[in-house]
Amino acid sequence: MTATGNTANLTERPVSRRRAILRLLRRILGNPRHGAWWRGEIEREREARSGFHLLPLGMMLGIALVLETGWRPGLLPLGFGAAAFLAIGWLLHGRLVALAFLLPGCLFLGAAASVHELARTQTVIFSGEATVRIEGRVAWRGQDARQRWHYLVDIAATARPTLSRPPQRAKILVSSKHSPLAVGGLYRGLVRLRPPSGPAFPGSYDFARGAFFDGLGAYGFALGKPEDVSLGTSAPILSWRERLTVLRISISEHIAATVGGPEGAVASALIAGERTAIPDDVDEWLRSTGLSHVLSISGLHMALVGGFAMAMVRFGLAVFPLLALNIATKKLAACAALLVSAFYWALSGMDVATTRSFLMISIMLAAVLCDRMAMTLRNVSIAAILILLVTPHALLTPGFQMSFAATAAIVAAYGFYARRRSSTEGETEKKRPIVRTVLLPLGGIAASSLVAGLATAPYAAFHFQRIAPFGLVANMLILPIFSLWIMPLALLAMISMPFGIDGPFLFLLGKGLTLVFFLARELSAFMPDDPTGLITPHGLILSTAAIVAGCFLASRMRLIVIPLALAGLVLAPSRSERPELLIFENGREAALFDADGTIRPLQRRSNQFVFDQWQRSLPSASASQPRSEESFSCEAIPETSTDGTQQRKTKKPQLRFCVARTRSDVKVVWTDDYRQTARACDEGDIAIVARAIALTACHSGAMLVTLRTLRRTGSLAIKRNGATGLVEADDSIINPGEEWNLQRLAPWPEAWRRSD
Repeated sequence: MTATGNTANLTERPVSRRRAILRLLRRILGNPRHGAWWRGEIEREREARSGFHLLPLGMMLGIALVLETGWRPGLLPLGFGAAAFLAIGWLLHGRLVALAFLLPGCLFLGAAASVHELARTQTVIFSGEATVRIEGRVAWRGQDARQRWHYLVDIAATARPTLSRPPQRAKILVSSKHSPLAVGGLYRGLVRLRPPSGPAFPGSYDFARGAFFDGLGAYGFALGKPEDVSLGTSAPILSWRERLTVLRISISEHIAATVGGPEGAVASALIAGERTAIPDDVDEWLRSTGLSHVLSISGLHMALVGGFAMAMVRFGLAVFPLLALNIATKKLAACAALLVSAFYWALSGMDVATTRSFLMISIMLAAVLCDRMAMTLRNVSIAAILILLVTPHALLTPGFQMSFAATAAIVAAYGFYARRRSSTEGETEKKRPIVRTVLLPLGGIAASSLVAGLATAPYAAFHFQRIAPFGLVANMLILPIFSLWIMPLALLAMISMPFGIDGPFLFLLGKGLTLVFFLARELSAFMPDDPTGLITPHGLILSTAAIVAGCFLASRMRLIVIPLALAGLVLAPSRSERPELLIFENGREAALFDADGTIRPLQRRSNQFVFDQWQRSLPSASASQPRSEESFSCEAIPETSTDGTQQRKTKKPQLRFCVARTRSDVKVVWTDDYRQTARACDEGDIAIVARAIALTACHSGAMLVTLRTLRRTGSLAIKRNGATGLVEADDSIINPGEEWNLQRLAPWPEAWRRSD
C-alpha cells in the first residue's frame, strides 16, 4: 500500500510542476503590460526585418538532420515541399505568419541541398590498408619543411594486386630523393595506402567525412621513389584547373626561394595558399597564441586584399580631378577590388574555406555597387545561404562555424558602434580629433579581436579543446602588422611580380614575418594554453543560440543571450566518466587512463596527431605529469619459419606481445602477431590483435579487437560498468552506412603474393 502511494505521489509531482509552470506563463503572457511589451518588441524585430535571418537557420537545421541523424528523404519530395512552403511564405510576405511557412521551407531546402550533394559526391574511400603499385596523373605537388614531396594523384590503374575497389584520388608522401614530378605528369610506383582516419575517440571529429566531400579516397607513403617515365613521353595536355595549379605552384616556389626560411613558407601560404612547407614549431607558436587563423586564406585576408586594392584605385583616381568629378570612383574601385579578390581566390586553390571568404567579400562589394551598406547582418545571412546551397557539408566544419560566428559578431558590434557614434558624432569630432585618428584604429583592432575571440571560443573548445584565452594580446600586437605591413606588401609583390620587380616587396614582407614569429614565440612561452577537455554538444548548441540571439535580434529580446550563455557555460564541460582504455582504429595506438588523467600509452613513440587529441580531450588533473612512460609491459616475439626453427634477423619491425592492467584491474593484452591470438584471448580480459584476422570472438569470452572489428566500430573507448561490473566499449562509428563510412562495410583490400 505504501509503495503504491509513493508511486502515485511520484507520478503526480511532474504533473503538478507542469501545471504550475503553465499557470506562471499564463500570468506573464496574460498580463496586459507584459502583452504590450511583447507586441512592442516583436514589432521592433519586424521593422528591423530580423525574420530574414531565420532563413539560413532553417537551412542549417535541414542540413544537420541529413548529415547528423542519417535522415535520407527523396530529393523530389524535399524540392516540392521547399517550393510549396516558400511560395506560401512569399505570398504572405510582410506578415508574422509568413515565418511559419518560410522556416520549414528553408529546412526542406537545406535538406534537399544536402541530399543532392551526397548524391553527386561519388568518392570511393579505401577500405583498409594495402601495399600496391599505382599509376595515375599528378594533380598537385608540394614540398614540406623536411624536404619531402607530397603528391595528389588521380589513380588510373593498380597492380600487384589489382584492387577491385581502388580510390580515385590519393595523397602520397615520398621521402626518397628524386626529381619532382610535374603537374599533369605520370606517377608510377609502389605505395602503402590507407583510408582517411575516422574519429580518434567517440564523439570527436570524423576526418573521413571531410575527405569524402573533398574527393580524397586514401593517404599513402611511397616505398621508394616513383619511376622516371619522362623519357620518350610528350608533354601532357593540361586542363584549365591544372594550368592554374601550375601557376600557383610556380608562384609559391618563387616566393619561398626569394624570401627563404620559414618566412618564405608562410609567405607562400598567405599569397598562394600553399601551407605544406610551414614548420611545425611556427605552426604551434601561432596556434597556441590564437593566431593560427592568419595562416589560412580566410575572410581577414580577402578583406585586407580587397580593401587595399579598393583604396589604391580610389586614391589613384583621385589624383585626376576630371575623372574624380565625373565618374563614380567608389564603384569603379569596388569593381577593381572584386577582380583582385577573384584572382586571389582562384590563385589560392578555390577550396571551401577560400570560396566562403570570396563569397562574403563579393556580396559586400556588390552592396557597394548597388549603393547599399556593405557591413550588414543581412549580407552575412545572404552569404550563409549561398554557401549552404553550394556546399551544405561546410556547416559541420570548424572553419564555417568559427568564420561566421566571428563575422556575425564583428558586424553586429560594428553596427552597435556606428549607431552610438551617429548619436554623438558632432560632439566627439570637436572634442577628440587626435584620439579618434590615432587611437581609434587600435581600439577597433582590440575590440574586433575580443569580439571574434569570444564568438569563436565555444567552437574552438568543442573541436580543438583549446581557446587561447590570452589571444587578445597576441592579436592586438600582431594583427596591425598583418593589416598595415604584410598583406599590403603581399598585394604589391603580386602586382609587380610579372615585371620582375617584386624582390624589395618580398624582402620587406619577410622582415615583417620575422617580427611576427618573434612575437608569437615569446608570447607562446608564457601564455597558458591548457586544454579545455571535452565540450558537450548541448553546451555548444546553447552557446550558438546565445551568439545568434546577441547578434541578430534588434529588440530587447536579445537579453535572452544572458540565460542562454550562462546555461551554455554550465552545461559545456563534459562530466562523463573518463574511459579506462582508448584504442585508435589502426589497432597500433592504445592508451590507458588513470583516475587522475595520467596517460599510459602502448607505444613509447606514439602517433603525435592521435595522442594530442587524447591528451587535450581528457586532460590530466595534475598537469605536472600528464604522461607516464611506465606503459604496457612488452616482450619481443622471435620470427620462426614454417618448420619451427628461428629465422635470421631481418629489417622488419619486431613483433611484440604486451600486457597491462586498467585502473579497475581489467587485463589488456595487445599483440601484432596473429599467431598469438589464442594466447591473447586466454590471458586477457581484452585481446587486441593489430592484424586483419578473420576471427571475431574469443572462445574464452574475452573481448576481441582486431583491425577488421575496428574498421566497423572505429576507435573504441572502454571502461568497466560500475553497476554491472561488465567491460563495455563505446564505438566511434554509430552508423557505418553513412556515405563517408561505406568503406567500413566493403571487403578488405586484396593482398598480392609472389605466387600470383
